[in-house]
Amino acid sequence: MSVFETERLNYNFSDDVYAIHTTPLGRDSQRSKRISAILLASLGLVSCLSLVLSIVAIVRTGDVRNDVVGQVQPGSTSGPPTDGNATSQTANQQQFLPTRRVAFGSCTSKDLRPQPIWAQGVVPAQPDAWIWLGDFAYLDTSPVSCNLNDTRSLPGCNCTAGHMSYPGQCLAGDVDAARERWVHAVHNLDYRAFLDYMCPPLHGAAAAAAASHSGLAGFGAEPGRFPPAGTDPAVCPRPILGVYDDHDFGWNNGNRRLPNKAEFKRMFLDAVGEAPGSARRRADAGLQAVYTLNGGGPGRDIDVVLLDERWYRDPLPCSLRQDWCQKVLQNPADPMYGWCRDFLLDDGTTGRGSCCTKDQDMATWCSLPSSRDAADPALWRAACDPTSSDWGRLPLVLGPDNATLLRADDERLWTDEQQQAALWPRLLQAHESPVCEVLGAAQRSWLSDHLAASTAPLTLLVSSSVPLGSVNFTDPATGNSCSGDDWDCWQPAQLNLLHTLANTSSGCVVVLTGDYHYSDIKVLAPGGRTPYAAAFQTNKIKKHIYQVMASGLTESTAHHEGLPCEGTYREDLLGLRPLGRCALTSRPNFGLVEVDWEGGVVHLTIRDAEGGGTATSQEPNGSSQHVAFSLKTCAPV
Repeated sequence: MSVFETERLNYNFSDDVYAIHTTPLGRDSQRSKRISAILLASLGLVSCLSLVLSIVAIVRTGDVRNDVVGQVQPGSTSGPPTDGNATSQTANQQQFLPTRRVAFGSCTSKDLRPQPIWAQGVVPAQPDAWIWLGDFAYLDTSPVSCNLNDTRSLPGCNCTAGHMSYPGQCLAGDVDAARERWVHAVHNLDYRAFLDYMCPPLHGAAAAAAASHSGLAGFGAEPGRFPPAGTDPAVCPRPILGVYDDHDFGWNNGNRRLPNKAEFKRMFLDAVGEAPGSARRRADAGLQAVYTLNGGGPGRDIDVVLLDERWYRDPLPCSLRQDWCQKVLQNPADPMYGWCRDFLLDDGTTGRGSCCTKDQDMATWCSLPSSRDAADPALWRAACDPTSSDWGRLPLVLGPDNATLLRADDERLWTDEQQQAALWPRLLQAHESPVCEVLGAAQRSWLSDHLAASTAPLTLLVSSSVPLGSVNFTDPATGNSCSGDDWDCWQPAQLNLLHTLANTSSGCVVVLTGDYHYSDIKVLAPGGRTPYAAAFQTNKIKKHIYQVMASGLTESTAHHEGLPCEGTYREDLLGLRPLGRCALTSRPNFGLVEVDWEGGVVHLTIRDAEGGGTATSQEPNGSSQHVAFSLKTCAPV
């Protein structure tokens, strides 16, 4: 098993960690004055409320458990190697503000336009914490439209199509271009106004105290760090947390094969303000972590579980795009020709394509009548039952006869040349996990262990890919199912995630997600009487699971206003939206989780970019985007 470090946010800062320059790229004086007025009004109200509150938060500042992931070597008989015992650091005495309102969002802008949502929507909503759900910046995308005659020859628009880059996405994997794009993202004037709210500029004695604590002058003073350390309460009393998705990972729909992925991860953590000493900065592991916030006393913990859904992710399962890619490969001029060639024919490693065969291999064995009758129950659960906690836990590989399961850690498979020749492509895929992964085996195990041990009444699970997306939708133009990037493309892993969340945790679970460029609220209920019961085997889950999707912070990304819902991927076909089949928000927006600790109720809302009020859905006589549930039962109220 892998070792996960626990870090208590006791940081020793170093100036040379951040690669992003601290000088803003320019300011518009009138917009600056307007934003400052809004900001000062909000800060004044918060200061008054702070005086009324007599209880200062007893905050567990960020139980951060980070994955020390190794790789199974040929012949190994155990899981990933460890590097010694887990370590723990003592929490510092600084405290975050009591947490009642957690705001979150994703998908800023494909270009460099203003982002008024920060000052006009998020700050007026007065969040106690902010969580990035991904696509903070579009690193792989040209910042100008590639549809114009004058722009088609630009480097971001004109490139030879390959498995990563293609016209419009020519900057995929380009570290230098990504660094420049991050500079624009963090110095966006509107975003800086938001940072001033979350991490108020310090001056005089306050700045000196922060400098003494952190080794630097406080944010807003000179010299200072930018972006501010969002997980240090001495700098940001309202924490800023987050994960990347595909575009701020550097590759549209990207996976573990991204070159220089450690550098892309580092740039994201720089931009979000992760502290230099954080265990999330390990170069050999993803950025998964748990932070525990507190609402102002015992029994008011909120676990924020940040998943890394890029670092360990397998390519798409072969069956999802096989037929489509065979058609694409008939036309070498097709922009997706390079992607499909890599996917089906030659990934440079096995010579048989990069697509994941493992789920199909397991399904082949599980479909045999002899397998269920003769198999050890534990083996059956590990290979065939994604609802089980044993699923994917054994190192298995389908034998060359397509009827026998072998142990991938059996040394004979690696030393017998005849066996190795017959199994080589399968062994390469299965040596880390027997199933097609989004999280990876080690992260799945870590998540399950954390949920089982946690006593928090509320867990916010941050998933940059959508667990409950366009379920059961098939694109009539291509015949493809799933978006190519959401959890529905990895259905066994999707099922395992949902059942782990519902059956392992003691408290209530809300999934926070984005990516789709519109927003909605979905609920997965236990029992067997819903239209989705068979698809998700909800007769086996113990409690409700909630998903809030908040995507589209500007009109660059939230651009579905007026587009049809019915008959498209935006329509809910299985009754997962309690507010209606087309109860979605297409205008710029963000999400908010608000906890009424005294009443024991959690309110989930989608918020408008203008004013921060509760949004309405795009349906005629649209419903308010608001769902509430009991902290005691996790059932809707």
